[in-house]
Order: sequence, then structure tokens, then C-alpha cells
Amino acid sequence: MSSSSSQTLKNLLFNITSFGVNFIISFLLTPYLIRTVGKEAYGFIPLINSIIGYSSILTTAIGSMAGRFITMRIYKQDIDGANKYFNSVWVANTLLSVIFTITAIIFIIYTDAFITVPTNLITEVRYLFGFGSASLIIGLLTGILGIGTFVKNRVDMTASRSVIAECARVAVILALFYFLKPSIVYLSIGAFFSAILFLFFNLSFKKKLLPELTFAPQKHFSLIHLKEVFFSGIWNSVNQLSSILLQQVDLLITNIFIGVSVMGSYSIAKTAPLFIYSALAMLSGTFFPQFNILLAQDKTSELVYEIKKSMKIVGLLIGIPIGFLLVYSKEFYTLWVPGEDANFLYWLTVVTILPMIIGGSVNPIFGVFPATNKLKIPSIVLLIAGILNTLAIFILLATTDLGVWTIAITGAIQGGLRNMFFTTIYGATCLNQKWYTFFPVMGKGCLGMLIVTLTSYGVKNILPIDTWFSFISSFIIISIVALSINLFFIFSKEERGAIYLILRQKLKK
Repeated sequence: MSSSSSQTLKNLLFNITSFGVNFIISFLLTPYLIRTVGKEAYGFIPLINSIIGYSSILTTAIGSMAGRFITMRIYKQDIDGANKYFNSVWVANTLLSVIFTITAIIFIIYTDAFITVPTNLITEVRYLFGFGSASLIIGLLTGILGIGTFVKNRVDMTASRSVIAECARVAVILALFYFLKPSIVYLSIGAFFSAILFLFFNLSFKKKLLPELTFAPQKHFSLIHLKEVFFSGIWNSVNQLSSILLQQVDLLITNIFIGVSVMGSYSIAKTAPLFIYSALAMLSGTFFPQFNILLAQDKTSELVYEIKKSMKIVGLLIGIPIGFLLVYSKEFYTLWVPGEDANFLYWLTVVTILPMIIGGSVNPIFGVFPATNKLKIPSIVLLIAGILNTLAIFILLATTDLGVWTIAITGAIQGGLRNMFFTTIYGATCLNQKWYTFFPVMGKGCLGMLIVTLTSYGVKNILPIDTWFSFISSFIIISIVALSINLFFIFSKEERGAIYLILRQKLKK
């Protein structure tokens, strides 16, 4: 087994562990929050997080491509060039931090002019936004220090520290809930504490992984290098704007045009799909550092193989929660948030995750665009999709009584079509491959999710769900059966042999 494959597996296992811890914590914390602060107040937590996330439109232009350019310079032994990118990006992030601080102060003062907030929650929402913004600024100032985990393909280090930070965040939240009156503000305070921890983690990453990079902006700052990063990353900013239009502006639209109560229900229905999206991004991102390294070494054929392998692994793993939720969402919400309309939440969840049937296995291809520095066309396509999606929502809200369903339906349609007919084709084009190169793997991924769904229906007809024990037992049974079947449908005999060998070697250690 090659060292790169071993490191990728290590990254994957640590990322899955980190995600699992985050999922369990949120799984237990969310119903507790809904019970203690109420559905309407809870709805402001994802809404404020989304609003703060809008800042990524600017931060992405600078930070998203920093890892790519530094990686290229490090592996070409150009330490001076890597230093110029490193310091130039930090200076730019510092200026952005000042801008965000001023913007946050304005929002805090005039909160009720931007969003609809019940009078009894206005103070809490302001504090929620304030601590959330402070966490963003800390991350922006110190995030570049942790770039070494990407450059050296040591994503496992970030994942392991994320587990520590997440546990500390929840400990702070629970302590505040225990000793003080329940409030949504504690979520932001916990995140702020977590951001402080990661400040120290990033400093240690910098010292251990990239000691050759020196923190000396007065010496290494280069406007030319900053422009190169910016004009490359600007297309990622367009992507981020599009992503906001497609996935994050929905809560804001619901808050302003439909109502606070519906926003609370919709935020609950989005919880499970958002976790799947997060898992998908986590699994796919595990392979991105290796994409960059192979490209820097001009190993195109190995890169294509790595992309196909990542698509198969991601499709295999993400297909389980997708297929399971398509069948068991109603039972999940009945157990998780009793008293809520489980049928409404079920159908809203189903519509939201439908495009992931295609997008699940396709997602790793998104790493090709920044690796090859070919971001313009996919960014424009995604922006057009975001604009059309948002316009369609407003038109349907004005002309129909579909309400919040307009948001879910329009997103599902455009997401499925875009991933099937653009992402796969243009990803292959960026690598000078035939346009249908990734279609067979995508097809296997869709088939794998169908197998999970059918397995779930079969198990559901045999084992009724009325307790968490029966729910979890069904999930475990379905996972084992579906994984066993899909290993034969998705992977070749040689690939299965390699997987068994890797697992055997890891278990012996």
C-alpha cells in the first residue's frame, strides 16, 4: 500500500470520526434546545449562522486558493514563493476582519431592520450574532496558520483537533444551560470558545508542518501574489454566492416572506439534509489535498484514477444515510422531535435530499476545478443556477400557495440537473479526458443508493420502528447488508482485494 493511500485512508477515518462526534452531539443537543428555548427561538440559530456565512463570499476570494498555490510552491521547492502567498493572504484576511467587525456592529445595532425578530428575542439574537461574528473573525485571522494540514495532506490532524474543540464547545454550552437561564446565546459563546481553541491548534500546525514559512508580512507581502490568489479565488467567491442562493438564503426568505414559525419548522427539516451535505463535503474534501499533490507532480493518469476511486468511496458511504432517510425520515422525526408534524418534516426532507442521489458520488469532482485552476465556467454555471433558483422561488411564492415547498422543490430540480449534465462533463474536460469519463462511476453511485433504499424498505416491512433501539438496530442492519451488496456493484474484484488488504494491514497495527 502506498504512503499516499495510507495517509488518505487515515485522513478519511479521522474525518469520519470527527463528523460522527459532531453528529452525535448535534443529534442530542437539537431536541434539547427546541424543548428549552422553543422552536421559534431555535430557528434563529441556523438563520444567524447563515447570515454570518454570507461573509464567505469575500473570504473565499482570498483564502480558498491559498492552499493550492502554497502546495504548488512547496512541492516545487520554491519556499520564497510559498512565503509570499502565505503572508500576502494573512494581510488581506486582516483587512477583511476589520471590515467584518464594522459590519457586525451595524447589524447588531439595527438587527430588527434586517430580519423579523419577536420583541422578546431581539437581545438574544443580537448577542447570538455578536459572538458568532467574533468566532468568524478569529478564524479568519488565524486560519491561514493551519494551512499546513492541507499542504502536507494531514487532514487527520485537523479532524482530531475538531473533535476536541467540538467536545469543549458542547461542555461550555451545557454548563451555561445548567447554571444560567436557557438562552440561544450560549450556542455562539460555545462556538467562540471553540474558535479560541483552534487558534492555538493552528499555531501548532504551522510550527510542526510548515516551519519553513516565516511570519514576516513586512518582508514577504506581495501585491502581485495576492492578486494572483484573488483573481483565481474570485470564481470560488462566485461559487460561494451561488451556494448561498441555492442553500442558505432559504431561511432568510422564509423568515421575511413566510413567517418565523414556519422558519422554525423548516430549520428542523433541514437539519438531517444539512448533516448529509456536511458529510458529503467532509468525505470529498478528504481527497482534495492528494488531487493537488498529483497535479503538482504532473501525474494526470494517477489523478483520474484517484478521482474515480474517491467517487466510489464517497458514493458507497454517503449512500447509506441518503437511502435510509428516504425511507425512515418520518420515524426519525417522530422519535427525535415528538410533537412536531413528522409527516410535513418527512416530505420536506425527502425533497431536499433527492438531488444528492446524483450529487453524492459526483461531489469529489468539484475538487478538480480548484486543483486545475479552472473555476470560471463552473462558477458562472453555478451563479446562473443560483439566480434562476432564487427568481423561481420568488415567482412561485407570489403566484402559488406552495409556501416553503417552493424552496425545496426548485432546489431539488436544479441540483440534480446541474450535477448530472455539467459537473461530470466539465470535470473530465478540465483533465483533457473524454466527456463521459466519470459517468459510469456516477451510475454505480446512483445504483448503490437505490440498493440502500430498497434494502431499507425491505427491513422496514419486517421490523417496525417505535423506539430508538429498533431505529438504530434497523440502521445497523441496513448498513451492513447494503455495504456488502454495494461493494460488489461499485468496486471491481481487484479494488475489493485492495480494500481488504488495506483494512487487514490497518487492523494488525
